[in-house]
Amino acid sequence: MKTLAFFLDTFEEGSAAQQVLDRLLFGWPEKGSIASAPWDHIRVPQQALNPAMEKRLQASSKLQLSKDAKEATQGIDAWIIAPGRPESWKTHLAEDWYECLSNSPARGWVIGIPPLSWCQGEASISPSFQAGTPMPYTWRLPEVDIPWQCPLSEMMLLVRGAYPEAETHGIDALLGLTSHRQGGESGIQHIRLLRGDAVWKGAREGLFSWDLFKAAVSRTHSKQGDATVDGRTQDIVGLGMVPDLARDTRAWIIQHVDGLQSVLLTVDGILQDETFAAKSKDGRLYSAQIYQPPKPNDHRYSRLTTAITQYLEHGKSTMPLERHLLWGELLECMDAMMSEDILVQAWDRKRMPFGVNRSPWSPEGIASKP
Repeated sequence: MKTLAFFLDTFEEGSAAQQVLDRLLFGWPEKGSIASAPWDHIRVPQQALNPAMEKRLQASSKLQLSKDAKEATQGIDAWIIAPGRPESWKTHLAEDWYECLSNSPARGWVIGIPPLSWCQGEASISPSFQAGTPMPYTWRLPEVDIPWQCPLSEMMLLVRGAYPEAETHGIDALLGLTSHRQGGESGIQHIRLLRGDAVWKGAREGLFSWDLFKAAVSRTHSKQGDATVDGRTQDIVGLGMVPDLARDTRAWIIQHVDGLQSVLLTVDGILQDETFAAKSKDGRLYSAQIYQPPKPNDHRYSRLTTAITQYLEHGKSTMPLERHLLWGELLECMDAMMSEDILVQAWDRKRMPFGVNRSPWSPEGIASKP
């Protein structure tokens, strides 16, 4: 009898915890059929009990309640952590999760990114865990990927949402797109943050590529502006409407050690899609929409659940631990920069305790090698 421990602090309809747990209990669509989870029992903590969880307990005999994290981890074959919000990692519950899992031989998955202390050195919770959001796994429209060992020169990812959720998901997607470039990922040299009107001033000054921005915008299905009123076709970039449409814009301009420039740009008020565009050193462009399926089903979590079960059951890795470290370290740096509340900031590697002069690495499972 196989057992999975599923840790969460709150259970709310529409949350990542609800989306993944329901699929593990009741199945999910995969390649034209319905996939099912390989675990006979799924344990959740007592503190997650609410009316929504009670419905699942009544509907599935797989689901079991545990009084605490220690009981939940006894004799488990795998574990998942799905925190409800970033501050969940600062609670006593997260301390309990760490204490109970730090000596567990079971494989695990964190939906999101855990604290850096969980990933580093002797304090690492386990060499056998992965972390990720749905962004690298969902469909692309069209199905475009950066070719394996492509010599990238520029990358831009357009995302929506408030800080830090947009950046958490965005960096996850960004590293999934860029890390199988020629030479792999070797670290970050410099980060610049632009906010509000400073973003568009920076674009005019050439701090990031306007052409690459236009290529990414071209993949959207949901340009804002007059199209939302009367359905007209409108070139919001060419007509100069973007700065007026934009709300709470943030642009993160990231210089990698190997010379690649990546830009993560929030586009609230401009688009209602996530898109990307990349340019290789020989001038080739790659662009697509990162598809966000409609709610309530939100089937990007179907693909994430497939990736989670493949790893927990078979050990099929998607990204090395170095990638989780860089993701977490970038977010810590972003936290510090956002806390200073300055419209234009630039940090070089002397202020960043991470990501520099590491051994290059590439993903093992996301990209398809030739």
